[in-house]
Amino acid sequence: MNIFEAVKAAVPVRQAAEHYGLKVSRNGMACCPFHNDRHPSLKLNEEYFFCFGCGAKGDVIDFAAQMFDLSSYEAAQRLAADFGISTQPGQTVVVPPQTQATSHPAVSGG
Repeated sequence: MNIFEAVKAAVPVRQAAEHYGLKVSRNGMACCPFHNDRHPSLKLNEEYFFCFGCGAKGDVIDFAAQMFDLSSYEAAQRLAADFGISTQPGQTVVVPPQTQATSHPAVSGG
């Protein structure tokens, strides 16, 4: 597994967005950081993001690349570092279990 596959398998787009400071609503909408957005137009889920305002779209690596003005490889490296994913050459990539799924507290009905 290469760094791109490891990061995509370990880090959901929504989790990365929240980690980097975006406030994501329960339905996966946020104000887009890629244009002057006053009302949430960025849709985030586990695998991709899409902005209905400016048309920005992609996976978690594309998100970090656009967010921090990095190349795809630099974005993958940053995500790996920020989420504790091993990227040593010749070493099996270990995906930390805490980043495999977004953990949200269960909503209990009454």
